[in-house]
Amino acid sequence: MCSPSPQQQQIPSSQPLSSHLSRRPSSTSQQRLPLKDHPLPVPIPRKPKTPNTKKPVRYSFSFMADTESLESTLFDAIILGTGFTQTIVAAALARAGKSVLHLDENDYYGGASGAFAFRDLLLWADKVVSASSVTAANDTANLDKIDFERLMSRAYSHLEIQIYKSEQQTGRVIDLESFLAGLPAQADSDDRVKQVEQHILDNYSTHVTPAGDASAVALSKEVKEAIRTIAGWAVRGSKATAANFSKSVSVSQIQALEELFKASRKYNFDLAPKLLYSRGPLTNLLISSGIGKYLEFKLLERTAVYESTTDKVEMMPTSKEDVFVSKALSLKEKRQLMKFLQFAVDYENQTSVWEDYKDAPFIQFVQSAFGLRDKVLTAVVYAIGFDGNDEATTTEGLKSVKVYLQSLGRYGNSAYLCPLYGVGSELAQAFCRVAAVYGGIYMLQHGLENHIVNKDSNQWQSVVDQTGKKLQAKQLICSREYLSKDMDNYIEARTLNRSYVSHAILVTDRSAFGETMLCKTLFPMGSLVLNPGETPVRKNEHTISVLQLCAGTMSCPSDRFILYVWVESDSEDETAKEELTAAIRKLVHIPGDPHSLKAPAAAVSTLVEDKKSLAQSTEPNKAEATAESQQPSRMSLDQELDMEQIRQEILQAEKRLFEEADSTPVPSRPSTPGPNSTKSISKMFQKSKSAASLLTTPVTVPVAQFSLFYKRTTSWPRVPYPIGSEKLQPLPENVTVARLIFEQLCPDAEFLPPTPEPEDHGSAY
Repeated sequence: MCSPSPQQQQIPSSQPLSSHLSRRPSSTSQQRLPLKDHPLPVPIPRKPKTPNTKKPVRYSFSFMADTESLESTLFDAIILGTGFTQTIVAAALARAGKSVLHLDENDYYGGASGAFAFRDLLLWADKVVSASSVTAANDTANLDKIDFERLMSRAYSHLEIQIYKSEQQTGRVIDLESFLAGLPAQADSDDRVKQVEQHILDNYSTHVTPAGDASAVALSKEVKEAIRTIAGWAVRGSKATAANFSKSVSVSQIQALEELFKASRKYNFDLAPKLLYSRGPLTNLLISSGIGKYLEFKLLERTAVYESTTDKVEMMPTSKEDVFVSKALSLKEKRQLMKFLQFAVDYENQTSVWEDYKDAPFIQFVQSAFGLRDKVLTAVVYAIGFDGNDEATTTEGLKSVKVYLQSLGRYGNSAYLCPLYGVGSELAQAFCRVAAVYGGIYMLQHGLENHIVNKDSNQWQSVVDQTGKKLQAKQLICSREYLSKDMDNYIEARTLNRSYVSHAILVTDRSAFGETMLCKTLFPMGSLVLNPGETPVRKNEHTISVLQLCAGTMSCPSDRFILYVWVESDSEDETAKEELTAAIRKLVHIPGDPHSLKAPAAAVSTLVEDKKSLAQSTEPNKAEATAESQQPSRMSLDQELDMEQIRQEILQAEKRLFEEADSTPVPSRPSTPGPNSTKSISKMFQKSKSAASLLTTPVTVPVAQFSLFYKRTTSWPRVPYPIGSEKLQPLPENVTVARLIFEQLCPDAEFLPPTPEPEDHGSAY
C-alpha cells in the first residue's frame, strides 16, 4: 500500500487539520438520535451464552444516522462498504479515538461476504441479474460518478436458481409455455405476470384438491407468494431463472418454494463461506480485543476427501486422536504420519530437511522426504495442509500445516471454528459494534453520487452523497464498487490476470455424511470427470471444496442442511454449474440427473407427505428436540480446554504407539476437571466426536431441494483501496492489511486493544 504524500493529505477547511485529528468527537455529537431518524436499527449484541456472563452488554449511544444529523462533515477517515477488512479498520480507528464515518449503499452488513435469509437471497440474486443487464452509459463528462450497482453486479455472472421437482409427482405439472404464447404481445410485463399467476393458481388448486373442488382450498400466503414469484420468473425470464421456469412448473416445486418461504428467517446463506483456525490471526484478534464476546462458534466435526480409486468420500485422520483410533491406517502408516506431524510443528528449526525443496511443490516434498503415499499423503496434502492453493510450495504447505496443528486442541479435537448465524455478516457486525461504541457513525442504505477530485493535483477531496452533501476526510478507504468511473478504468487497464471462483448453495433434506453434521470435504484436482460419457474427457483442474452446515450453526431449520460448494476457475465463460455439478453428484441425489446418487423410491418423500406425518405426530416437538440433541454444542471463545492433562495422555499414547505392534486403542479421557477448569475434560471433548463414533455414510441418500449457482470475479470485489494516490493497487483481504492501514493512519496507537465492558445506563442499546 502506498502512503499518501503530505500534499495528498491536505483537506480544505477553515480550521487546521490537527484540531480534528487530536480530539475525540465532541459530547454533543454523541447524543442519542431519535428512533424515527434511523434508516435501519443499530445491531444489538447477543448475550454470550456462557456461565460467567454477569449481565447483558448494553450501549449508551446510537450512531445509525443520516447526513442531516451530522454536526460535522469532516472526518479522520471515511470508509465505504462494510466488507471484512473495512469493518476491522473502522473498529481500530474508532477505538484509537479517530472520527470515522462508515457508509454502505447496501441495507446489510458484510458486503460481498454478506449472509441472507431465503427471501433476501432471492432479492440479492434478482438485483445482481437486473443490474448486470443494464449497459453502462457512455458518460465521459462525469468520470467521477459512482456507479455502485453496476460495479457490484459486474463481479457476478452465470447465476442460476433451481427449485427441484419431486420425482413422485411427475404427472402434476402446469404448462406455461403454451399459455405464455397465447398472451397478447402488446400487454405490459405486470399484466402478463398477473395473468400467469392466476393461471398457475387455478391449476394448482385443481391439482391439490382430490375432489377437484378448487373453492374448498385455503391457500397459505406463502403458497401465493411462491406462485407470484414463479410467475415473475416465467414472464420476465431473467438469466437466473429462464431456463428452469419458462416452460412449465410442477406442483412439487411450488410446495418446495412454499416451505422455503415459511422457514425463510431460519436460513442464513453465506455468499462467501469461511472457517476460522482456532489459533489463527483472526481468532486471536477476536480474543485479544474482546470482540469475540459478541460471537458464538461451533467446532468443525470432520474433514473428508474424495478418493477417486474407490469412488467414495472418506473421513481423514487429522489429529493425533484420529491417528490412534484409525482402522484404515497400518501401523507403519501411523508412524509415518506421526513422524511428519512432529516435524511440521517445529519445521522452522529444521531447515536442513526442507531447504532444498522450499520452492518445489509441497506434495513432492512429503513424498520424497517422508515417503508418504496413498491415504497418508492425501491426509497431509489435502485434509491438513490445503489452504486453497493447488500449487502450494513446500514453504507455503508447511506453514499451513503448522497453523493447523497449532489450532488443534484449543477448543476440542478440531482445528476449525464455524461462526454461527453466517460468517460474513456476523463478523462484520461484531467489529461495527465496537466502532459504534467508540463514536463511529454508520449509514446503511445510503446512496453515493460521485467523488470530487482535484484534476490538477490528482488529489481526492471529498465524496458527495445522495443528498448532495460533501463529506471530507484525511483518508478514504473503499472496495472497488465504490470507485469512480475514472478510478475504475485505471484499475481495469492494469488488471492482467483475472481469477474467478464458482459457487453453489444447496439445500438438502438430510446430511450427506450420515451422523456427521458439520463437515468439510475436498475433491482433489483431477479426481472428477466433468463430462461423463463425452469425449475428450475433462477433469477438474482445481480442488473443489464443500462445507456442510447444520441447524446447530443457526444457518437452516432442524430438518434441512446447507451445502456450500466452491472452486477456483480460470475461465469466465464456463458456468459455475458445469464446474461444480460433478462434485455435487457424489454427495446428493439431484432430481432429474441420472448421473447423481440414486435415491431409493421408498426414501424419496414429498414435502407434503413430510408435513402430514409431522402434523399427525403425538409429540410435535419430539423430532425437533431429537434433531437439536444431535447437533454439535455451541461455544464461545473463552471456553478453552485445560490441555495439561490431555498433553500427558497424548505423550503416554505416543509411547505405546511406537512400542506396541498392534493398533493402539483410543486413550480414555479423565472424568475429573483440571485445576483451572470448570468442566470435566471428558464432557468438553464431546463437542467434537471421535472418528470411531461417527457414521459417515448416509443411510438414506440426501435429496437436493434448492440450488443457486454463481461465478464471482475475485480480482476486485472485496479488496480495499486507499484513495489519495494515483498508484491504486488492490490489497488482499486479511487482518494484516487492516493493520497496515491502521499503522499508516495511527502510527503510535495500539491496534484494537481490549475493549472494556460498556456501562449499563439502562439504555435499550
